[in-house]
Amino acid sequence: MSEVPARPSRPDPEHVAATGRRGMISTSHPAATRAGVAALEAGGSAVDAYLAAAAVQTVVEPTMTTLAGTMLISVYDPATGQSRFLSHLGSPPAAEDGDLDEAARSSGRTVVTPGWVRGAHAAWQKWGRLAWSELFTDALRAAREGFVVDQLLWGWAFEYRTVAGRFQAGREVWFPDGRMFGVGEVLRQPALARTIEQLAEQGPGYFYEGDFARRYVETARAAGGRITLDDMAAAHVLDTPLAPLPVAGGYELHTSGSLYALMLSLAHLAGPDDRLYRMMRIVEESWHHGLTWNASGFRFAASGEMADRVSPEAAEKLIGQVIDGPPRPFDAMNMGTNAIVAADESGMIAHGTHSATSTPFGVGLMVDGVIVPRPIFLCADPVVPIPVGWSTSLLALRDGRPVFAAASPSISALQNVFQNSVNVLQRGMSPAESVHQPMFGASHYPSRRPMVEATIGEEVIAEVERRGLGVTRVSPWEPEMGSCQAIAFTADGLLHGVADPRRLGRAAGH
Repeated sequence: MSEVPARPSRPDPEHVAATGRRGMISTSHPAATRAGVAALEAGGSAVDAYLAAAAVQTVVEPTMTTLAGTMLISVYDPATGQSRFLSHLGSPPAAEDGDLDEAARSSGRTVVTPGWVRGAHAAWQKWGRLAWSELFTDALRAAREGFVVDQLLWGWAFEYRTVAGRFQAGREVWFPDGRMFGVGEVLRQPALARTIEQLAEQGPGYFYEGDFARRYVETARAAGGRITLDDMAAAHVLDTPLAPLPVAGGYELHTSGSLYALMLSLAHLAGPDDRLYRMMRIVEESWHHGLTWNASGFRFAASGEMADRVSPEAAEKLIGQVIDGPPRPFDAMNMGTNAIVAADESGMIAHGTHSATSTPFGVGLMVDGVIVPRPIFLCADPVVPIPVGWSTSLLALRDGRPVFAAASPSISALQNVFQNSVNVLQRGMSPAESVHQPMFGASHYPSRRPMVEATIGEEVIAEVERRGLGVTRVSPWEPEMGSCQAIAFTADGLLHGVADPRRLGRAAGH
């Protein structure tokens, strides 16, 4: 039996909420959380903890993230009171024009330059305290010794089973003994273990210019791809300062997702009544508001550029449309992502997501045990417009002091972080109380009817429908509602961590 901590089959109260004074981390898998805590206990920074946990997730949550995926991390520096956003979404080959037909969308033309490793290394260089190799200790153990497959991993893998085993490299991992892996089995990934070991020893040069890079390019081009070694070597990280964004009610946000500032101001102005309808309308109007600045594509914007458009004054101009205007649905996207929030003893806070930005297993290609994703910003069909200011995490401050940090994966990331932030910042709930509330989320394309957990109540849902806002009732604890990984910071210095029971993760402190 593997010694890597397993995800429980049902929520464990000791995993959902935790307290600590020296450090805290929340992730969607107990093995990742353990790696993060170990980094903190070894004297590592919040960024070290974040990256150590993220590395484990590339092993134990392979349908959500991969070393060939993306890295998005925001970091608050207590010495300056400022935050920065580091991101690498991956980049298409210079020779790729993006005009992909149906056949091309299942070929090597979907392969882009990986962002995870370059983004992680840039964050470590700026804020890390541990050795680079130490960040991969637990990930290497999980890949080499294996881990127990849980029902969430099996369920997502089963949904995409026709892709996972298209090629021999995938069949060797996901179809041991000629059949798909099952719940409760120990899944080992020896090829991935060897890659992690070399990455830990040699650094990102191995990944972008060394042996791995050559095999990555060869695999993609053999399947019709256009990526080259020059594309791999040209990978770079976006490093952006985050300007504080004021929010009605006295908070300020540090986030790459400037729409959160507008949404929280609208929630403050809307008041406590008519909660479900108005909260859903806030998301609709904010989404469309952001689309007016971004006709198509998938990108983030520096929050400083957006300050006027998401200010409390902008919210005052929009609140009437929220309350009295007609419903305005929008399309949602489909991707796999992991969210992490971590804080260390110095007060540094790291929050964000790392992701396959892809449906599980991409088109089925693997290189040395690493899943090659098919990024939605290039290969989704259709490519759904995403508003400027969309993001997956935020940090809220009041009077210059951090009070709440939250992040979420999934198509409902925006809705998840927004609802939990309103619950904690405006309604006075504890994070643990908040994540147990029924939620609404995004729609599943091609539907434009947002999901609502039926436990919100039939009368409440019927009233929303009566007012013209179509919804899709879903079962409680729906994983596509996202997974709030969060930390609340109290005035007495206590850290309150929470891990959303929807994805059976764990918050832990020390």
